[in-house]
Amino acid sequence: MADKQYVGAVTVKRRTGIANYWAYYRDTTGKQRLRSLKTNNLKEALARAKKINDSLESGTDERLDTVRRNRATTFASVMEAYLKVTTWSPSTLDRNLFRIKLINDRWGDVPVAHITPHDIGLYLQELVESRSIATRNRYLAILRKVFGYAFDNALIPTNPTDGLKQLKEPERIPTALTAAQFGQIMNVLPPYAQIIMGVLHDTGMRAGELHSLRWRHIRSDQRRIVVEDAKNSELRLIPMTDYVYGIFEELRQGSAFSQTQKGQSRATIVWPDDGDPEAVVIPRIDIKKSLAVAAEKVGLPKLTRHMMRHTFATFLGSKGATDMDLMDLGGWKSVAMVRRYRKVVDERLDDVMDAFNENSKEQASER
Repeated sequence: MADKQYVGAVTVKRRTGIANYWAYYRDTTGKQRLRSLKTNNLKEALARAKKINDSLESGTDERLDTVRRNRATTFASVMEAYLKVTTWSPSTLDRNLFRIKLINDRWGDVPVAHITPHDIGLYLQELVESRSIATRNRYLAILRKVFGYAFDNALIPTNPTDGLKQLKEPERIPTALTAAQFGQIMNVLPPYAQIIMGVLHDTGMRAGELHSLRWRHIRSDQRRIVVEDAKNSELRLIPMTDYVYGIFEELRQGSAFSQTQKGQSRATIVWPDDGDPEAVVIPRIDIKKSLAVAAEKVGLPKLTRHMMRHTFATFLGSKGATDMDLMDLGGWKSVAMVRRYRKVVDERLDDVMDAFNENSKEQASER
């Protein structure tokens, strides 16, 4: 046999007639172990032997044995197992399903223990170049969860996402509609979509909040809407505009609409009357196609329900609403969130600077 090398309690040597180096050691139970280091390079063999010795000293060698037994476990099977125990909310899971599919397309059949930090780093960089930093961060968040689950269950020796950090995302200025643009889209939307977009526009609610409203939340006598904030687990009151008040009064009798796409009737939409306080006022419905058609007709690059929330905050901010006003009405939890709308339009600051300019001119004339 070739000369021996020692790394702590691990002996490294070659076996007769076999090119690769092997490790000899006793585990924490005192049992003699013989393990191939799967390399014929001495430097690499010593590095791998050091990992074994480190695990012996830390008492984690049994974990390594478990990892070895699980080394053929594929990434897709780990993802499937994680999704069975995930603590994600249903809405978060729904948003992540398409991302999960793309990740599985990339690594689904690959043994999870074979995926390296370098592999993940390359994948994340591809996302930055083809999509955005925000997209890259969303995918990294998923990968952290899955590889964390794999590590906790001894499916991988180390977590390859440990050294990867979220990148700072450039601040996005929210897209808001002008009054003219909003009027144009309302003129081309089908009636049920008009109601949804109109109420969102006048309340600043998230779409999920609107579609969670029950008749007991509609306080017409007080002209208030009670929002059970699904995101922040709090309650808030939103005053009704005349438009919103009128819409809810009409809906109290129950409503039925013909759902149409490109002029062809596809289904009948039925919204319940107020006979049952627990009935959902405006049940969830997919209006993406209607919005896409409307956007094309009025010349907008895109149109979403969430843009109504941005439009609501931008308009109120331009009319003098304070940061606290917006936080109370819209349910934003930080000043930083509402300050984004100040960057869209803040005519008050223009007025301040105009006054400053006038003062400077007066001072110059007196010199």
